[in-house]
Amino acid sequence: MTTRTLTTANQITVLRLAFVPLFAILVVERRYTAALAVLAVAALSDIADGTVARVFHQESPLGMALDPIADKTLMTTAYILLASRGTLPWWLTILVLSRDAGILVTAAVISLVAGYRPFHPTLLGKASTFIQVATVFVAVAYRARMPLATQPVLQAFIYVAATLTVASALHYLMVARHRFAHPSGDETPASGGSSQ
Repeated sequence: MTTRTLTTANQITVLRLAFVPLFAILVVERRYTAALAVLAVAALSDIADGTVARVFHQESPLGMALDPIADKTLMTTAYILLASRGTLPWWLTILVLSRDAGILVTAAVISLVAGYRPFHPTLLGKASTFIQVATVFVAVAYRARMPLATQPVLQAFIYVAATLTVASALHYLMVARHRFAHPSGDETPASGGSSQ
């Protein structure tokens, strides 16, 4: 793991954070085609920073902290703004944000009570996150009047996202209960990435 702080990978991650206000401004001004382009570039940067970190051995504690922060900041902003514009329902936004807040609080409580241990994302959690991100893309594409991004398609993504969000939240509760029942933390859920 590299000792450098501002590595190329971390610079790409910081750039993704800079996309957040740009995306927000574009949505507020109803420039949805441009907002969709920003989302696409942000998604590419998410792939790029992880790839650069692995290939050039630039993994760092700062990068591991910044990456999920950048992802969650962009998604939180997107859900709130799209809900305020009536593109996504508020109930879905509340579900998504409540799940993320619940995971953070639960992980913090486990660390305080039983000592720190990695709280790895489950396969169900990663599937939920993927669909949440895809729902934002479809919602912005719908507002941009892109082909195939119709109201029925958006509704389908909304309900799938809601279902997976609730399912993954319940699963994380079971994982947390297992952590408290087995403080050694030997068993961890299947994982392979950093997003929850």
